Amino acid sequence: MEEKKTPKAAAPAEKRKPTAAELKTALAQLEEQESGKRKNTVIFRILAFVCWALAAVAMYLPYIGLNLPFGAVRILFLDANNWVPVIIDIIVAGILCVVGARLWIYANHIHPTKSHNKVVQFIWNQLGVIMAGIIFAPLAIILIINRKDLPQKTKAIVAAVLALVFVGASAGSADYHPVTQDKVDETVQQLTEEAEGYGFTDGDGVRWTKYGNCYHIFSDCQSIRNSNPDNCTDGTIEEAVESNRARLCSFCIKRYTEAKEAGEEPAKIELPSSVNDIVDDLTTLPTEVPDDGTGD
Repeated sequence: MEEKKTPKAAAPAEKRKPTAAELKTALAQLEEQESGKRKNTVIFRILAFVCWALAAVAMYLPYIGLNLPFGAVRILFLDANNWVPVIIDIIVAGILCVVGARLWIYANHIHPTKSHNKVVQFIWNQLGVIMAGIIFAPLAIILIINRKDLPQKTKAIVAAVLALVFVGASAGSADYHPVTQDKVDETVQQLTEEAEGYGFTDGDGVRWTKYGNCYHIFSDCQSIRNSNPDNCTDGTIEEAVESNRARLCSFCIKRYTEAKEAGEEPAKIELPSSVNDIVDDLTTLPTEVPDDGTGD
């Protein structure tokens, strides 16, 4: 009679490792919470739209009776053989598209969209690519459909440059590591739980190395005890995470757990008092001088 094999218990799911962009966004928001000051990203979004508007002007400035040296479509309509300034305008428009997109992405990586809708998240995070398409597509349509009278050489050159610049602008405008508020909130919680789970709070010292990818709570951890001191940095957990060392060393976890089980309190890395700590101490000194009875 065959024995029935009992199914193995499922292994606990590992925590998702946050991306560098999510870590930086989480840290920026933690800093806002601690300081009580919200970073203003509106200016970056406004500047992004200004760049996109200028890119559209460089491409589609209409003929208004002025001899302006830009406006790719205007020049193309006025002189079909004058394709050099057209190419310059297309390249300028592509650069402006990328600059606008990077400003938009920078703002997103501080205050991402709070929407849970996947479509809204995609549009919000990849708006730079969408704007590049909106700016470049009409000229492609004009070249292919409406301007059949253009010289073949002009059309071929402008179309080739347009395609190359559009591809480059789209690649430069894409957010390859988009963040959402849901993922950032998850990262904040994960960082907090990990630090508190091992008895460490804000201000406790940790150590990381120049070429390592995690931080350590023991200065003599076996994985860094032989490291060059010049390659080691002491700081807070927040500073370690900001340096992309978001994971606590597995050797340190084991050692800390064993010490706690043995009833010992593992020594933490001590950090020197910062200037802010000294200022705080000075500001908490009593302002009134005690009366010594002399009347002075």
